[in-house]
Amino acid sequence: MRPVVPRLPLRPTLLALSIALLAPLPSWAAEAQPAPTLRDYALPAGPLAERLNQIASEAGLILVLDPALTAQRRASPVQGRLDGQAALQMALRDSGLALERTQLGTFQLKDPNRKPPKAARNEVLLPSITVVGDRLNSDTVGRSYLSREDVASQQASNVAALLDTLPGVDLSGSSRPGGQSLNIWGFNKVQDVKVIVDGAPKGFEKYRQGSVFIEPELIKSLEVNKGPHTALYGNGGFGGIVSIETKDAKDLLRAGEQIGGLIKYSHHTNNREHDGTLALYAASEDGRFDGLAYYTQRHADDLKKPDGTPFRFSAMDTPSALAKLNFRPGDGQVITVSAMQSKSTGWVPFAAMGEDVATPTEAEIKKYGWEGAWQRKVLYRDQQDDTASIKWRYQPSGNALLNLTASYAHSKTRQHDRRPDTAAQGSFLGSLGNESWASYRDELAELRNESAFSTGALVHVLTVGGQLHQNRRETLMYYPSSTALKDPSYNYGYFQPYYMPGGRQDTRAAFVQDAVSYDSLTVTAALRYDEVESEGTPNLAARYNSPNPLAGHDYRTVIYRGLSPRLGLFWKTSEGSALFADLSRTWRAPTIDELYTTQYYVSASNSSNVPGTSRQLKRERILASRLGAMFSGRNLLSAGDDGLLRITLFHNRVRQAINLQRGTYYYGYQSGMPVPAALPNYRNLPGYHSEGLELEGFYNTPRLFASLSLAVQHGKRDGSQNNPWAEDEPISAIAPAKLISQLGLKLPAWGAAIGWQGRFVAAQHKVLPVGNVYRLPPSAGYGLHGLFASWQGREGALQGLEARLTVDNLFDKTYQPYLSEAVTGVGRNVKLSLAKFF
Repeated sequence: MRPVVPRLPLRPTLLALSIALLAPLPSWAAEAQPAPTLRDYALPAGPLAERLNQIASEAGLILVLDPALTAQRRASPVQGRLDGQAALQMALRDSGLALERTQLGTFQLKDPNRKPPKAARNEVLLPSITVVGDRLNSDTVGRSYLSREDVASQQASNVAALLDTLPGVDLSGSSRPGGQSLNIWGFNKVQDVKVIVDGAPKGFEKYRQGSVFIEPELIKSLEVNKGPHTALYGNGGFGGIVSIETKDAKDLLRAGEQIGGLIKYSHHTNNREHDGTLALYAASEDGRFDGLAYYTQRHADDLKKPDGTPFRFSAMDTPSALAKLNFRPGDGQVITVSAMQSKSTGWVPFAAMGEDVATPTEAEIKKYGWEGAWQRKVLYRDQQDDTASIKWRYQPSGNALLNLTASYAHSKTRQHDRRPDTAAQGSFLGSLGNESWASYRDELAELRNESAFSTGALVHVLTVGGQLHQNRRETLMYYPSSTALKDPSYNYGYFQPYYMPGGRQDTRAAFVQDAVSYDSLTVTAALRYDEVESEGTPNLAARYNSPNPLAGHDYRTVIYRGLSPRLGLFWKTSEGSALFADLSRTWRAPTIDELYTTQYYVSASNSSNVPGTSRQLKRERILASRLGAMFSGRNLLSAGDDGLLRITLFHNRVRQAINLQRGTYYYGYQSGMPVPAALPNYRNLPGYHSEGLELEGFYNTPRLFASLSLAVQHGKRDGSQNNPWAEDEPISAIAPAKLISQLGLKLPAWGAAIGWQGRFVAAQHKVLPVGNVYRLPPSAGYGLHGLFASWQGREGALQGLEARLTVDNLFDKTYQPYLSEAVTGVGRNVKLSLAKFF
């Protein structure tokens, strides 16, 4: 450890490690310290390292920080007229750490329950449980976390599989590359689960495809904020926000290093997956610059089911890369620039989220050959996903009113699909034709400031900001049927898919939030304003873009505006317990799909029942609440242990739910009865409600670690998706009850850890009736067991070596997750990785 002059506004998770590299020489510790000076403090709870950094800098104190102690800990509020040492002690009062003054007059932190650490070169990162955060504070309410160690131990091939280990978060779709989407508390649409990567929104809404294409090897941490209870994002996010942060050089550099590298190889037995990773990273001696370049490549054959049969067309060939630079130009400033790219190519089904492809007949195999017969059933996909962002943060020393962040982020996902020349030429109108192109682009600019101040006995943290978000969609398909190639109403085969239109959606937003603390009570009030402007791209084919008013093909602009108020309460009833409650009312505008999907209209006698666009749609609205309790303690069962338990109840009431207009078009309608002209494709339904319970907890000792989480939820629609006047029906997207447990043993003398993980999922029989197009088949309950182990070399030739072993589905059990639409799960998979840090 080195003494530092704190006050560097780094991200909380990076700050502790950064301090050791940014430090002046140890001789500073001998300088005389100024006499204690009293100051007025009004600092809210926050990241521990950052808050200590701020106090020490303003007070002129020299503080030694051990990254292993401050990582992921929170500082308590500091208020009153205090000297620097007293302010530091107040910030530490709920952290479990103590402040010590050395003989040289400097200060350092000490964990009374922690054995003295070994030399930095021998430090080993052992597992910890990070399900809900480490301590009691309002920032952990409703949030679940996966740390760098959690991500590494899973050795997952996709992000959705990682998040599926959290309570209330479930994977939808299949295990194919690009076949996964996320479900949080029963919300499974892309617009309801917002994914943010280094500040960039990721929103891929292509028909019957997955929505998340992020390489897990590039990820440092993930956070899920469940429910629509944050003012920082609007226009959707009813299920929650998934925030992903990629790795930095400071995460990989060991103490005292300015340059380093990583070589890693991984092998998965189930699909004979081979992964290779190469990374280089460095930091300047003065700490002003740090950066990394990271590259990883996955290559695998088809996955195998528990019975040994292949899950066809699940092979992968996915290179990914990350470049990141941090620059600190002056006091309180940090500029971060990052760019990430992932690619994927290969043969896949049109519906990547679906089950097996139908086996070719003997006649097809005889005519086209074995490989050709299979490829006629699928398509060749070339996919590229790009993310780039730049962020400037300014938090000058001694100015609690200014904590300014300005950022710009760009995200683009494109897919080019092509069926083989031997495929039928007129059979794929409803599945993107014989060739298709899709591009989804998001750009987000944001300016935000956080101010801390006091008014009498009240401590405020005031956040104000504004956002500009642009979403662009470009789509095109080639449909070479003999009719379309000669018909101008089909634009001779080239046109946008009528069920996947192009267009733009621009959002302008402003928000204000004030977290007011008095003693142990924090009341947070927020208000957000969104204005959403959408415009469709007129279809190139006249049958989907008719000027006849009876067609209802209207691609003009439509604007939605509205406010979203939120209120939160957090009361720390004692040192080891707290109560919380949140109430939020918000809304979302219809998506491009919902507004501008059409069906054909050639004439009054040659038309779909629902040909029109849906500019009449109202906003979908939600009233959401959550409440619960948190309990935390140390030395519970033995000296040096700690634990945390959180209980959360939630309720969501959605009104004016947006849904396809199918089935019963009006009250009393029967099949064959006339329908109004220009009937739109989408309509607002009465709505639905959902509620549930979550239990989350962890227990940790110097040798053992354990966690347990349980999620139970249910919900019901008002009427039916096909008939709003019918009997109420279950919500098909509600996941069955899920229990995740973990138990592990730390072996610090060997630099190792081993553990077991269990996943136990209940049956789901509350399903829609047979014949309902939205029906998911019922599923049986199942239990899966897994193992994990890690080892890190510490001395001599073994220093910098890291080995990991993970076993999924240990007993090779056959199972079908409910939200996977009867897709059979993957069989036993033994995953081994070996890494060398140098």
